[in-house]
Amino acid sequence: MPNHVDQLERLKSALADRYRIERELGAGGMATVYLAEDLKHKRKVALKVLKPELAAVLGAERFVQEITTTASLQHPHILALFDSGEAGGFLYYVMPFIEGETLRDKLDREKQLGIEEAVRITTEVADALDYAHRNAVIHRDIKPENILLHDGRPMVADFGIALAVSAAAGGRMTETGLSLGTPHYMSPEQATAEKDLTNRSDIYSLGAVLYEMLTGSPPHVGSSAQQIIMKIVTDEARPVTELRKSVPSNVAAATAKALEKLPVDRFERACKFAEALIDPTFAIPTTTTEAASIATRRWKWLSAALGSIAVALSFMIVWGPRRTAELRSPARYDVGLPDSARMRMNYFPGFAVSPAGDFVVYVAEREGSTELWYHSLWDDATRPIAGTDGATNPTISPLGDRVAFYSGGELKTVPVMGGSVSRIARVEVPADAVAPRWMTATQLLVPDGNGTRLRWLDPETGTEEVTPVDTCHLPYPISDDRILCSQAGEQYAIVRRLDDGSETWLRALSSDTDTSVSILRGGHFRLVDGEYLVYLSIEGEIRAVRWDTSTSLVGRPVTLVPGVRREPYTGVGQWDLSATGTLVYAGGANAQVGQLVRRYDADPPEPLPIEPAAFRRLDLSRDGRWLAAVVQGIREQELRIYDLKSLRVQRWLRGFQFSNLLWTPSNDSLIVLATRVDGASVTLIGSPTAPTPPDTLFHGTFVPRSFISDDIVLGYDGNGLSMTLRRSVAPVQVDTFLNRATQFPALSSDNRWLIFAPSGSAQLLLTRYPEKDRQFELTPNGFQPRWLTKREIVFYRCCWDVYRSQVDETQAVPTIEPRLWFSDPRFTDLEQQAYAVTPDGGLIYMQTPPERLAPYLRVIPDWVEQMKRAVDEANR
Repeated sequence: MPNHVDQLERLKSALADRYRIERELGAGGMATVYLAEDLKHKRKVALKVLKPELAAVLGAERFVQEITTTASLQHPHILALFDSGEAGGFLYYVMPFIEGETLRDKLDREKQLGIEEAVRITTEVADALDYAHRNAVIHRDIKPENILLHDGRPMVADFGIALAVSAAAGGRMTETGLSLGTPHYMSPEQATAEKDLTNRSDIYSLGAVLYEMLTGSPPHVGSSAQQIIMKIVTDEARPVTELRKSVPSNVAAATAKALEKLPVDRFERACKFAEALIDPTFAIPTTTTEAASIATRRWKWLSAALGSIAVALSFMIVWGPRRTAELRSPARYDVGLPDSARMRMNYFPGFAVSPAGDFVVYVAEREGSTELWYHSLWDDATRPIAGTDGATNPTISPLGDRVAFYSGGELKTVPVMGGSVSRIARVEVPADAVAPRWMTATQLLVPDGNGTRLRWLDPETGTEEVTPVDTCHLPYPISDDRILCSQAGEQYAIVRRLDDGSETWLRALSSDTDTSVSILRGGHFRLVDGEYLVYLSIEGEIRAVRWDTSTSLVGRPVTLVPGVRREPYTGVGQWDLSATGTLVYAGGANAQVGQLVRRYDADPPEPLPIEPAAFRRLDLSRDGRWLAAVVQGIREQELRIYDLKSLRVQRWLRGFQFSNLLWTPSNDSLIVLATRVDGASVTLIGSPTAPTPPDTLFHGTFVPRSFISDDIVLGYDGNGLSMTLRRSVAPVQVDTFLNRATQFPALSSDNRWLIFAPSGSAQLLLTRYPEKDRQFELTPNGFQPRWLTKREIVFYRCCWDVYRSQVDETQAVPTIEPRLWFSDPRFTDLEQQAYAVTPDGGLIYMQTPPERLAPYLRVIPDWVEQMKRAVDEANR
């Protein structure tokens, strides 16, 4: 008792400047919970302090790094994370204090819940889980204790805490004597100590919670943790209708499917579980053939699980402080990176793995710049590579002796073991360019010109061949005359022929039993052994699929590795494969999903009360009330209209790729360029508040950018030719505006100055309107200019520096001096419309999740063989 009192006093003293601890609320397996007052914000909070034995093996910096992944989760059924950190040797995190009770308290009192109430709680928790899973966060510890009831509304607590603790421990949880997850609600794969859990593990746990709400008992009970875990792995749960006959058949079937032993037999997503619970027609197929197939799969899985369950149980219960480094499983392991040289993760691939899978070369952040570092995957050897200041996009030669990289607008090479740096060629490296690729020891494939040309360079002689292409990002050759391209921003795969430039979109069978076909969504595609397509899904999962490259149809994708860091806009994943089949990746949030913020002057950005999403384009009405935003979904884009006054959201249009948004001066209508799946484009105009669908303003490609008057729209066509469109006449009148290809033309509010960029260039030009004859350079390097006021321009430079420039027109040659407004590493480069300008001179833009540096890499030897077996099994 004295020790506990002493610890509490030390804790109070350590946090005295931030929190006033009032009393203990309870204690769990990992943390003790206190009621505290947040002194700065004058509010009650729940302060959770990790158990000392657990904190002893966790580095404070790494724990905080991991837990910040969950800080960006904002959902009505997720309890927010306010704060986290280390103080006086204690690791803690802070959440809102919710008046009410936990679901455990309610079940202890009532034993069983009404069916409608149980289904409602489950569907609302499933909605929270689905949102988190789409943001690459898995809870890992869903149980009644972690579901708070506030006025009857469920709030999921401790989201991602189990993952943060596990990842921060670096595989050393056994040293604490504790295990993650509560035995009654563990999925079979969690019970057998699988390290990489998927979203289906959470679905199982939620199914177990629903089972208890309906029947009064978890699916499996026992007198010890070992006994419960053995039953979870080997025994089938009794059907809920045997214990409660009034449970509807669809609810019973959905519960049974959620509790399947094999993850692949459960619901693919939590939202599908929720849909089944409210669909009275839902049932599990019971044909003899399918039953036999399920039984066979279960037996194969059970045989493997039983072979490891004794080891898993001893891992979780018996071992402890005696565990040493040599006991680490060779199946997968983590490689820590030096605290002083963490890997930068922003837009570009952060590392490359050697062909032999024995080392990586990664981009280390060093004093505000970058530098390439070598790190062995077999031991702790690590060191900087001299001469690589400012380097990005490393790639290692087939012999493993040299690394190519970009630096200072040049392609360079350097020996991996150190030596002189060779300059190969000048390159353009915009935000969507990716690493060069060694095709042979004497040939590098270099994407350049914003994906509009492929350069085949000899690093020894500097000789090259150039292949023009119509936009190809992350190119991957699949034959002499065809190349696989990822389309940045839109996130799909196409095959381009190099001889005639024709393109074919890849399409995939939908998952489970659905026989429909849709565009294969994702990025960072890579062909393995000529028949397995590996890629990063838009949810941040590494997936693989069989592909006969003579067709455009692939099989059913299989999810293999969740939670891989996915970069904004480019869709680049922080993963790489060695020639020997080793997978190396950095875990992290899906940075294509972000939070909208509003920013003025030098003040910190203020989050908008809008749920994070994969925002693609933004435009704000001139009165500042209506925010139009394109959101990338799993299968299609959605055009949403946010009312910033009432905070209501309208999902206005879907089924298109939306290329640009422009509110009319009257604030009541929106013009949008929309492209159908068949490639046909139309420019639409309509009022989101009207009951009728939008009208077609123009058949073909017209990108609306600015208004010359209420009637005349300024934009450009599919070739970039600047043009105006008069919308009051029928048919619509289209005229050439500038006799050159342009991007981003915009007029000042008083129609006196025009800014634009020559097509394919980062140069920004300024000219008087309507003369348009003399053109002045605003900057040789800038993107997406917009008028902040009638004489002030805003633009940004790669990748997060935002500038403003005042136009002084008192001289014959206007004075234009760009100055840095702010630098935000979380600023996101969205294609065409990265931000919206507010009426009072502010910006609305999307921030990526806070993580930017990777503290470790995960290594899975022989992963390619595992991938092949999984894909072959799933497509039988």
